[in-house]
Amino acid sequence: MRELDFVRALREEKDWKPDLAPTQLIDEAFPCDADKEFAEYLKGVTQAEISEPYADLITASKWRHGRRPLHIMPIRERVFYRALVNLIEDDLPKYERSSEAFDNFEQGPIAVCDTGFVIKADIANYFASIDHELLSREIVSRSGRQEVAQVLASFWRSLFNRGVGIPQMSEPSKSLAELLTENLHRSLVRRGLKVWRYADDFRIGVNTRSECVSALDAIHEESRSLGLSLNDWKTHVLPMGRYKDLVNEPMEQESAARSSVIEDLTAWDPYSDTGNDIYVPDDDDDHVYIGAAVQLLSDLASEEADAILEHSGLRERHRLIRKSIDILEFFQDDSGLPFVSETLIQEPQLTPAVCRYLTSVATKNPDVVRQTILDILTKSSPNKWQQIWLAWTLQAPSLEIPAKSQDLTDFVTALLVDRSEFARSNALWAAARHKMLRQEQWAAVAESVRTLGAPYVAASLSGVTGLSEADRKRLMPTTKLDILAAEWGARCIP
Repeated sequence: MRELDFVRALREEKDWKPDLAPTQLIDEAFPCDADKEFAEYLKGVTQAEISEPYADLITASKWRHGRRPLHIMPIRERVFYRALVNLIEDDLPKYERSSEAFDNFEQGPIAVCDTGFVIKADIANYFASIDHELLSREIVSRSGRQEVAQVLASFWRSLFNRGVGIPQMSEPSKSLAELLTENLHRSLVRRGLKVWRYADDFRIGVNTRSECVSALDAIHEESRSLGLSLNDWKTHVLPMGRYKDLVNEPMEQESAARSSVIEDLTAWDPYSDTGNDIYVPDDDDDHVYIGAAVQLLSDLASEEADAILEHSGLRERHRLIRKSIDILEFFQDDSGLPFVSETLIQEPQLTPAVCRYLTSVATKNPDVVRQTILDILTKSSPNKWQQIWLAWTLQAPSLEIPAKSQDLTDFVTALLVDRSEFARSNALWAAARHKMLRQEQWAAVAESVRTLGAPYVAASLSGVTGLSEADRKRLMPTTKLDILAAEWGARCIP
């Protein structure tokens, strides 16, 4: 514990914005000049209570209709986990998750002239399948830090209640997961195979069909030796011609169909060439980018979903829509609102981007944003993960929930009794922000949450209706983090 740098870990957690789940309320409440004070507090609490870490589990939509588990950890667990992994960061492999890195990965086999066939392979449920003992052994062999490996294994076991699985929505987990996939990659190369990898996706280039059989045997054997297994639905052998078509043709077709729009979209970058200076808006350029983004969303909303698009085509479609939404969010332009509901029905994995966009234009056009949320609720049957994002969107102060809007009121009220602590917490804060939270609702959630939801309960106290000021003061929390959240909540709720 003396070695753990909680100050650095807290700063990194505050700076890291998860893509798949809303930022936790406590991250927003932290004052920018008190990192050391709160880091020392977290370190002391962790030292006393870390024997029982926990996380709330929700499942997010993946593009192409899959699901991925997300482990929502309280701030104490997140900071402790990051501080532990930071101790061994120099011994962990580096990784890149950019679009350029993925394109290079898919194009890799094509660049090798003597490749006749390509094997596409994917590890099944990778993060959830990682064996704690094997990963701990690898950590020790690379870093020599037996004590770090032991504490990490104990931490994972407490979260998962079994000997396999590490938290998926976590930067430290991404670094640790690379240990096993890098070993698998190395083992395959050692066998003389031509291998390209992106995270837990593999491409193997071979010359003949007989070599395909040997290569498939090799990747199955090597993955099993690491406690992993291949996803049979995503493992295919393709002739090089067919592989080229799947990688290149969908993008070419998209570009041919919307060449001017694609050119405008791909030209947009909110950063300068140096990556240090924020984009300075220019009215002429703004109209071009916004117009291209709206045009793409309009075109896609009017098309019927193509159920037979292959992997690369879906990925390119996903990237274009995501870029369009990001552009509209950046410029806080509400002209994309008419197409948001249909976009989300076709592309549910874009829920975070859509909800961030709705929040960005909520002040400018609250009525349409409210109606868009209603359309999403009534037309698309959102799953729990999407409901959490919609509850987060409704936390925007400008999105007042009128008494006559029974559907929105019922939505928030139903989430207040949901099994997911993260869902209950976000619904609680949404209800509090709009002064529609009754004391009995607040009390029920307060009695059902642990340290993940406690800051939401504290912050929401200022939004409880019908509560006397004397009782409000009496109900104020006593722990350091919850007091911070309560004071922040009082500033947010007039």
